[in-house]
Amino acid sequence: MSLMRNPRLFARLFNWVSEVSVETLFKPQLPGNPRSFATRRRVDAEVFGEKWSSRPRNEIRKLAQVAMFDYFYNNRGLQFLIAESMSENAPVFNDNLLKKLNCDADGDDDLVRSITRFLWFHPVNEFEPFLESLGLNPSEFSHLIPCDKMFLNEDAFLLDNYHVFWNYGIVREKMGKIFKEAREVFGYGTGVLASKIKACEDLGFSKLFLSKLIVCSPSILIGNTHVELAKVMEMLRRMGFGFDWVSENLSEEASYDWSSMHRCLNYLRAMCVDEDELRELIRERPRLIFDNSGEWTLVLAGFQTKLGSSRSEVSSLLLKLPLIQELRKCVSNLRHCFLFLKDIKMEADEIGEVFRSHSSWLAVSRLKQTSTFLNTLKGGKKRLCQVIQENPEEMKKWTMGIRVQPLPGTEVYIDSKAMKTAFLLELGYKENSEEMEKALKSFRGRGSELRERFNFLASLGFNEKDVKDMVKASPDILTQASDVLETKVNYLVNELGYPLSTLVAFPTCLKYTLHRMKLRFAMFSWLRARGKVDAKLAVSTILVYSDKTFATRFVNRHPDGLKHFEDLKKQRIDTQECSSSLYRIDTQQCK
Repeated sequence: MSLMRNPRLFARLFNWVSEVSVETLFKPQLPGNPRSFATRRRVDAEVFGEKWSSRPRNEIRKLAQVAMFDYFYNNRGLQFLIAESMSENAPVFNDNLLKKLNCDADGDDDLVRSITRFLWFHPVNEFEPFLESLGLNPSEFSHLIPCDKMFLNEDAFLLDNYHVFWNYGIVREKMGKIFKEAREVFGYGTGVLASKIKACEDLGFSKLFLSKLIVCSPSILIGNTHVELAKVMEMLRRMGFGFDWVSENLSEEASYDWSSMHRCLNYLRAMCVDEDELRELIRERPRLIFDNSGEWTLVLAGFQTKLGSSRSEVSSLLLKLPLIQELRKCVSNLRHCFLFLKDIKMEADEIGEVFRSHSSWLAVSRLKQTSTFLNTLKGGKKRLCQVIQENPEEMKKWTMGIRVQPLPGTEVYIDSKAMKTAFLLELGYKENSEEMEKALKSFRGRGSELRERFNFLASLGFNEKDVKDMVKASPDILTQASDVLETKVNYLVNELGYPLSTLVAFPTCLKYTLHRMKLRFAMFSWLRARGKVDAKLAVSTILVYSDKTFATRFVNRHPDGLKHFEDLKKQRIDTQECSSSLYRIDTQQCK
């Protein structure tokens, strides 16, 4: 009945039915991929229900749109254009409605009547299709839907302000951005929004320019933001930039803070020598004020200033930046480079010197991680600092996408490697063998230190043959300083009572920290005193397991074991406590 009362709607439905021929509805499917066909049928069945899954989805959606329009226009009394937009431009809402309808359908083949009848008894939240029709996704407007309203007519001013924007030439798809960024604008009372727009027009803006400006920056309609806008436009006008130039550089996808742009323009004016230089800078680099409303320009300039750059150096840097490079990426690259130089212990004045002279290419280059340099360049932090100070442009070879080559060996490095090689030959390694290469990678520091530490180990009571066997089994024990080795040997031998032969059999124990040793042996002695572990456990069994595995295999054997283990971790295990009779190991049992 409602269709007959609305001739235009009936005509639209009649024209659509005329376009869909019998051959189209019942045309057999061409042979194709049966898997994709089955997938499509499953999707249609999920969305439209089994009853309608055999019909073309466009046909079902068009029928649903007709029913939605009939409901919003005739039953809810919404204006024609709004009802038409909500029915045709809210596909997610329509599909969700069809899913619900599948559960409540009474088997009637008339889909339009089924949807209409469903909406009569199941009113929907009209803000959902309305906001979706404005170009917003459900994830964007879900938090914008009023909690105390379901119908658009309950919002006294929403549709009035909608029509103000529409009559001003702002299309429906762009109103969603305004609603998302300046929700309160749609709540203005009668005449308030029109007066706000009129106040902006009084600044000399044309209707075409102002309509784009409202979409790009809806905040100009809130409070006194248009005052900051007027200041920016006046500064640009004095430099010879008109509304057309501003409109070309505005993006409707972005949002603008005119107070930030005003600060950026003031900074650029103070930085430049004269108006001609400022005009040339803005003409060549309009992104300086339009990208993120000039915030990244201020961050970049502040970063360079803190590193000691003068105003002329900052101005030169801004002119050298590529036109296509985003300022955000430039700031990120410079920050990453600064952290790298700081990480390799370069002095502050030396870092400033690098940035003052080379920021233009550092801003468009992304360096690799510090760990990559140290592993691939085969040079320590001190060596890297020296290379960069001699020629900062060496860092161009260390950027992302370029294979990093090792640094050429210095005379000190070559001598140190020769001493390491000679030392390994004395231990019985074969020259140029795979075992020697692995041992060389394990040794860190100067080659002369290896012989010193070897001799020091021998002085602790080991004979030379035993020390050779220990080093061949675990070469990296010599990467530790002599005093560290002495502390660990004294703890294991003199305090816990292990014989030297135990360390010869298991030299890897010297790689573990003294704290780990004290923690494990304290826990082992606590468990041994309660009869939960074998007193003859080897040193390797006590030390090699991770904390998690050690707790699973041993600590959990006692109900209070885990709590005691955690307490030991928190407190400092004193050496004197671990050498008492409670913690002392029976050397005869542990041989």
